[in-house]
Amino acid sequence: MNILFAVHGYKPAYRLGGPILSVSAMAEALVRKGHRVTVFTTNSNLDQDLDVETDKPLNVDGVEVWYFRREEPLKRHVPFLTYFSKSMGFLYCPGMKIALHRILNTVDVIHTQMPFTYPTLIAAKEAVRHNIPLFYHQRGVFDPERLKFRSWKKRLYIRFFEKDLLKKASCLISLTEAETDSYRALGVNTPCEVIPNGIHVDQYWQEIPDEWRAKLGIDPDAMVILFLGRLHPIKGAVRLVEAFLRIHKDFPTAVLVCAGPDEFKIQAQLGRNNAEGRIIFPGMVSGDHKKALLARADLFCLPSDAEGFSIAVLEAMASRTAVLLTPGCHFDEVVSAGAGMVVPKDSDSIAIALSYLLSNRDRLRRMGNAALDLVQREYNWDPLVDKLISVYERCIRERKVL
Repeated sequence: MNILFAVHGYKPAYRLGGPILSVSAMAEALVRKGHRVTVFTTNSNLDQDLDVETDKPLNVDGVEVWYFRREEPLKRHVPFLTYFSKSMGFLYCPGMKIALHRILNTVDVIHTQMPFTYPTLIAAKEAVRHNIPLFYHQRGVFDPERLKFRSWKKRLYIRFFEKDLLKKASCLISLTEAETDSYRALGVNTPCEVIPNGIHVDQYWQEIPDEWRAKLGIDPDAMVILFLGRLHPIKGAVRLVEAFLRIHKDFPTAVLVCAGPDEFKIQAQLGRNNAEGRIIFPGMVSGDHKKALLARADLFCLPSDAEGFSIAVLEAMASRTAVLLTPGCHFDEVVSAGAGMVVPKDSDSIAIALSYLLSNRDRLRRMGNAALDLVQREYNWDPLVDKLISVYERCIRERKVL
């Protein structure tokens, strides 16, 4: 099959968060299975532009990727809007539609990844217009908690742009059953398949290499709690810091590391009380630095309001690290697997859970082993991509019958 992905960003745009990792891993897995994948995306890296060639095909680990130069005409002509809006923007790419028209007759499937941006909007519209099977991946953004942010703007956009595309899609893709529910809450009954994110476990370290122990600058005896993600209110970093401040005196060796791009200047808000230097903000981490933090952590915590299906959680589990999550992560399976805990998202509940978990290092190790076993057993990319391929092929056959 010739498959077109339309997505707001693509690697190395890691400042845009987990979808960049999951979309690129999915594309590469499809290529390994003999399919051709073309990605139409932007040069956005959140508050930066990628240093890549634009408006031409590039080979990125076997995937043909077109990065198109983004423009934000409204913000350019009305600069003060930048002050009020912290979003990555609509990501208008004037060159994308022309290039899209040139390749449509070669495409068997169009798969859009995350709404509210120009690349996914224009690709979905062209799929409908040219009767190409459309697969629609929301990646958590229709979660009721996520829709509370800029609610009026999102709901108007859904009503006038997205809802019609949702109804005309060949299939909706959900990361969890909760995502299926969020589609249905919009009044959309298009067939839906649940295909979670996956992970390549062999790409992560289950033990931290000796050379990285010194590089991290963390005391060898410290118990490390790791938050890894955008420092955004919906991710719950502030709640985690508040919880840590309540319990840190009872655990004098505990250290909290909050790693990720700080979109909302959260570090400045929290800098007034840094628990005697035991809260560390290393900023955006990637590559071996990220692997080292994941492997060094005794506990990974994501107290999020709403997630699609967090790649960061899978990365922590692949690193043999126990997890502490909130219901918005939609991953209750970690409890039944003995891999971690799911607690209410308020700072009191998180503080109680931290105290319980930090009080027994052996228990954390057992949870970490269970976490690794769970991702190895259930979240390997290959069977998940096989399921996606079967969904593509079934919908293509059904369309031919019609």
